[in-house]
Amino acid sequence: MPDEKHTISQAMGRLLALPKDVVLHLPRITLLGNVQCCVENHQGILQYTPQLVGLQAGQYRIYIEGAELVITSLTAEVIYVEGRIGQVRYEI
Repeated sequence: MPDEKHTISQAMGRLLALPKDVVLHLPRITLLGNVQCCVENHQGILQYTPQLVGLQAGQYRIYIEGAELVITSLTAEVIYVEGRIGQVRYEI
C-alpha cells in the first residue's frame, strides 16, 4: 500500500508542476560521460577514496566507483566528482 505522505507529495507536485526530485526529496544524479558525476540533494559523504565515493541522500546511499576520483566541488546539497567513473549505484 502506498505511503500516504508520499502520495500527497506527488499530488501536490503535479498540482504545482514541481520537479519530483524537489517534492519527494530524491537525489538527482547527472553524468557527463564517464568523467564527471553531479549528485544533487545529497546529505553527506560516507566514504571517500580515489576508487570510491559514498554519499547519503535521504533513504538512499549512492556509490560512485572508478579510478582517480576527486571531489571537485562540494556544497550543502550538491557534490561534483571527477575522474574515471566505472559505475554509479544506489542502495535503499
